[in-house]
Amino acid sequence: MGQALKVEKVEYIDKVHGNSKGWITRSCIDENGYSQWHYKYAELKETDLKGENIYITLNTFFKPYRRLECIKELNALFIDLDYYKTKFTKEQIIMNLEADYFNKIIPSTNYIIDSGRGLALIWLINKVPSKAIPLWKAIEEYLYNKLKEFGADRQALDATRILRVPGSINSKSKTVVSIIDEYEYIYDLREIQKEYLPELKPKEKKKGRPKKINYVYRERSLYYARIQDITKLCELRKYDLRGQREIILFLYRYYLCSFTEDVQKALEDVLELNSMFISPLKDNEVIRATRSAEKCYLDKNKDYKYKNETLIDLLEITEDEEKYMTTIISKNEYKRRDRVYQKNKYQRKLKLEGKISEKEKLSQRRAKIKDLLAEGLEQKDICLQLNISKRTYIRDRKYLKEQGLI
Repeated sequence: MGQALKVEKVEYIDKVHGNSKGWITRSCIDENGYSQWHYKYAELKETDLKGENIYITLNTFFKPYRRLECIKELNALFIDLDYYKTKFTKEQIIMNLEADYFNKIIPSTNYIIDSGRGLALIWLINKVPSKAIPLWKAIEEYLYNKLKEFGADRQALDATRILRVPGSINSKSKTVVSIIDEYEYIYDLREIQKEYLPELKPKEKKKGRPKKINYVYRERSLYYARIQDITKLCELRKYDLRGQREIILFLYRYYLCSFTEDVQKALEDVLELNSMFISPLKDNEVIRATRSAEKCYLDKNKDYKYKNETLIDLLEITEDEEKYMTTIISKNEYKRRDRVYQKNKYQRKLKLEGKISEKEKLSQRRAKIKDLLAEGLEQKDICLQLNISKRTYIRDRKYLKEQGLI
């Protein structure tokens, strides 16, 4: 271990958020309780980050809400080590990590931060969009499992997590949060997955049950998609959910618990979503109406893993609304999307081969007929020049006339 690195808070914030485009949450815990604000990077770096109990999110949001489905950019992976709960000292843990873990079992961290009563390990990654959250979560779980013996905190694996800022003060330990070690390399998320979690992407399909880690990864992907669909439905209906508030909040809480495995944060997000409704329920009504969602999650109850058709019926999702859903879609919508996909795939293939589709050929021929008519050419000359029959010419000319193009 080298000498402790003294890095100004602006330098740390710049490395984490220097090119962030989304909203960043700054939080504070004081005698009045918990408070949070949302900033873009330029504003954040001008705020006070040196007071007591100052936290920020390392990932960003596309709107000023610190909720999972609002994630815009994933900038970092992180693990909190509550070493005071273990048999190891802070120095022993760092020595163990450097000797036996870094670049062997886990990647080397970009930052080791002394948070006052624990250590924060941070891995900076090249920014990826929210669709990578299931992979991000799988890697977080991997890091947690490898670092459990050093006091890794199970409740600190949330993509919306806030972490103490270097230079701020931990009021409990009366110490300044400081960077102990720093490493410049920026990782790709897929690079970490390929090096340390290759089982997430099996090279070939094999008969029998999939590996547990791969199954969990796919299941989490589904939960995240469900969360996105529920919030999208609220947006489409402009948060006028009267008649369906209870079922929407119930499903939202259940899927949040299942994805984040953080029941407290799930409840906070459910209450926040409810507050956005045109006619919100009272907080105690929300808690009562959705309490069984948390219970089902904790009991590992499979009863609420509804199929798409059931969700469409429960939520009365229309065909038009289905077009905006990620996974809650009917068989008809699936077939429609597949047709669009196959059509685009065919057009890409033609483009690579230097060819064009029949529709494009027709459009180009009609455009040429229009140009030649504008030049004053007669029917016979146009048919000869374009090598088309009189019947084709008449049909195309009729179309151009009906469309008001000639």
